[in-house]
Amino acid sequence: MRQKQIYRAFTLIELLVVVSIIGILTAIILPNMMSMRQRARDSQRKSSLNQLKTALRLYYNDFQKYPADTGAGMMYGCVDGTQLCSAGGQFANGSTIYMKQLPTTFAYQQTDGGDGFLAWVALENQSDADIAASKTRCNGTLTGVYYVCSD
Repeated sequence: MRQKQIYRAFTLIELLVVVSIIGILTAIILPNMMSMRQRARDSQRKSSLNQLKTALRLYYNDFQKYPADTGAGMMYGCVDGTQLCSAGGQFANGSTIYMKQLPTTFAYQQTDGGDGFLAWVALENQSDADIAASKTRCNGTLTGVYYVCSD
């Protein structure tokens, strides 16, 4: 009498179903992961710009005016107060350090003859709700950028 041998393995259909489910989950999760990285970088940019706003207010308290701009989005006011501030460099005037490291990508404009300023940075996530709010608050004209201003 011959016994029937039982194989303990997956069928081709079962394997195809599992591979399909993994593919669908990957297709759903991967774009969300990329979006999370964009939002994290944007959050860092906004935070750095808000720190710059605080540093500029401290500078204003010392000199009763905001630093001058170059007309091309860069800012004067470093070293002895007349030097160009480099992105990623230190924002300091003499022995007073206002910000240890400036944001690496931002643009700056002095307004109201030194009584105001406007600074902005482009964000990767164009649907960020803070973009519209900052544009309204600071009377910004560019699209896709986050603004801070002297309020």
